[in-house]
Amino acid sequence: MSILVRRELLFISILAFVLSFNNCSSSEEKTNSNEPSQDTKTESAKERKVEIVEGADPSKTNAKKGCVEGDCVNGLGKYIYDNGDIYTGSFKNDLREGKGQFEYVDGEKFVGNYLADQKDGAGEYFFKNGDKYVGEFKSGQINGKGIYTFQDGKSLNGEFKNDGMEGKGTLIESGSPKECQVSQRKLLCD
Repeated sequence: MSILVRRELLFISILAFVLSFNNCSSSEEKTNSNEPSQDTKTESAKERKVEIVEGADPSKTNAKKGCVEGDCVNGLGKYIYDNGDIYTGSFKNDLREGKGQFEYVDGEKFVGNYLADQKDGAGEYFFKNGDKYVGEFKSGQINGKGIYTFQDGKSLNGEFKNDGMEGKGTLIESGSPKECQVSQRKLLCD
């Protein structure tokens, strides 16, 4: 082989070796918030970086995506997801951890505690129809004791599970209590 051919093969080998490391990464790319609203249940992970959206009018949209304020790896920060959801609060090891507020693009909102990137512990969930839940969350879902207040002022004080799909408690309507159950998110009272 000629010296020129050997140099070209050596160059190609080194280039291939270097490029093979370019595809390795310890962080995952995510496009959604990993935070399902009551209507959407899509989840994935996100590399925490800021991305400028080309051609976006900053007065009409959030032109930035990713970590736009603070420390979104280990500290307090504000993160805007690709789908428009916004999380403001504590991060630990690149995950939501501790107190935070999550604003969904559809108008729903959660304020409360996070553990390992999921709602966990005490929190408040504001539904887009005006209903509100204040109580316990576990593994990202409504689960435990809480009070569900309907937009018309009625409130159900009880125990909930399966993200609020099931439960039982006392409904207060016009000052009179009724024992009720929740089945498939439908309220059934005596």
